[in-house]
Order: sequence, then C-alpha cells, then structure tokens
Amino acid sequence: MPAARPSRRSVHLCRALGIGVAALMLAGCGGGEDTSGAPGAPGAPGASAPAAPDAPTPVASPPRLGAIPVLSDTARLTFPLDAYDHRPSDQALLERAQDELAVRCMARYGFDYVPPERTAHTTRPLNARVFGVVDAEEAARYGYGDPAAGDRRAPAGAELSEEGRLTLYGERVPPAEMPMSQEEAEREGGSGRKVGGKAVPVGGCNRESYLKLYAPTADSVDIMFVFNLKAQSKAQSEADARVRRNDAAWAACMRTAGYDKAADPMKAVQQLGLQDAPSGPAAIAAAQADVACKKKVNLVGVRYTVQSAYQKRLVAQHAATLELARKQQADRLKRAAGLTR
Repeated sequence: MPAARPSRRSVHLCRALGIGVAALMLAGCGGGEDTSGAPGAPGAPGASAPAAPDAPTPVASPPRLGAIPVLSDTARLTFPLDAYDHRPSDQALLERAQDELAVRCMARYGFDYVPPERTAHTTRPLNARVFGVVDAEEAARYGYGDPAAGDRRAPAGAELSEEGRLTLYGERVPPAEMPMSQEEAEREGGSGRKVGGKAVPVGGCNRESYLKLYAPTADSVDIMFVFNLKAQSKAQSEADARVRRNDAAWAACMRTAGYDKAADPMKAVQQLGLQDAPSGPAAIAAAQADVACKKKVNLVGVRYTVQSAYQKRLVAQHAATLELARKQQADRLKRAAGLTR
C-alpha cells in the first residue's frame, strides 16, 4: 500500500504552525473546556481542525464493544492511535532541530539568524483533557481554565532586514506551488528570487527546515495523517448512539444541578458562556458540577471505550501507512537528536 502523500493544504499548515499544533488542535475540537488559547490553536490562519457537528451522521456499522470500564481519570489513558503519534516529550527536540535547520539555511545566505523563543512545553499527559475537565481537584482550583497556562511564554521575534525576511519566509505563493518534499524542492531548484546570488527556497528557510525534517522524500507520510485519523475517530464516536445516550444522561444531570444550557459535555464552556472567565467563580462552580456529572454517568469510560473501538478499526484499515509513519517518526527523532547535539 503506498504511503499517504502529504496534502498540500495540511503540509502548508504544518510549515507555518509546527507539529505540536496537531495535538492542540485535536484538544481544541475534542475538549471544549480547555481554553488555553495557545498559539496555533483553532483560529490561526489556515487552521481547520475537523469538528463534530451538532448532529453528526453515524457510521453504517458501529463497532462492537466489550465491557465498558468505569473510569474517571484521563491522564493515564492511551488510545490505539497514540502508538503512531509523537510523544509530548519529543516536541521540544523536534522544534530545536527545525530551528537548527533554519539557522543553517540562513547562514548559507550570509545571515546570523537567531530563532524566536519557543513556547514552553507543559508536562501534562497527552490525553489529560481529551474529554474536557474530569479531575475534581483541578476543577475546584482552575474551573475550566488550563492548569498549564502559566508555563507558556510569548515568542520573541527576530530582527531581520527585508532581505532576511525574504530568505526566511520566501515570497507568498499559492499552496499548490509549494514543494511537497525536500526531494522535490531540490529537484525544482528554488524560487526565482535570489539573495547573495543564490536562489531562495520556495517558502524560504522556514519551508526548507520543515521539509528536511518532516518530508525529506516523496514517500514521507503526511505528519497530519495520524492527527486526521484521531479526528475521524472522534467524530465517529460522537455520532455513535451509545455516546449520544451517555451525553444525554450527562445533560440531564447538569440540568438537575441548575445548568439548563449545558447540552454537550465537549462544549460546556461555550454553552454556559464562560469563555471570558474560565477560572472565575462561576466557571469553578460549573466545572465542579460537570466533573460530578461525568463521574455519575461514567462519561470517560463510555467515550474512551467507543472512541478506542473506532480507532482500532482505523488502525486495521491503514496498517501499512501507519507502520511507515511510525518508522519515519523514529528516523526523524534520530535526525533531530543529531542536529541538536
């Protein structure tokens, strides 16, 4: 089975935002209570993470389930597709490697480039808020707010001349004209603009650093491939009658607690109008009721079991491409380690 070729749209997006954004985007459309607002989350130019509609269409044959465990904690959960995804601990390494590649590219054109400061990374587990806030202690302290928000720093921009900016970012070109791999970029020979007598890469050094790390050859699997499968499994599970019945039970519990507008556990912040003060007194009270209702209806157990079943099906359907993606990710981490020694 051939590897999934990176789509021009998703590769263009990843060039601008970086690999860490995929996880943030999925959290953003899956755990509506996480109002971190991190750079590159939904709302960034070009970002369009799949979001489940209010009444998603169920799949023709929902997967069978075994016994549904009683679960209330998501921090230790692992899904079938997690085995093919990068670990949160790898993100900083990959970002440093991409920065180093950009520095080397800029040096070829005579620029002593200093990359902007990267956003600090949280140590929070990958699936900690996959189903929104579920921890009673966290809800009592932060409400719907993000406990890791204090770890983030605003990136500082690098001072560059006009030629320097052209070299780093390249000329604006349609996504369809962007090379999809470094192999393709080298074959085509760069853009028509030159700096210091050398053709600037299409998309500039930022694009080159991305391609060298994430898409060195034409058979490179789109780094959004696993993310897209996760988003697909999420949408499928939210359309599943078993999840929708469980959501209805959660909503009934919330009505009993005085929150009539809370109909969707993944959209509670928006439905309750708490976006502007997710850690305020009203949000803390609502989050505590939310957590209690999730525990009462075993929302974590139901959603985890159903979503895992859909992921297992997708793993079987895309086994060859996923194995190639896993191998390429291992190779990428080795290259990154060598670049950052």
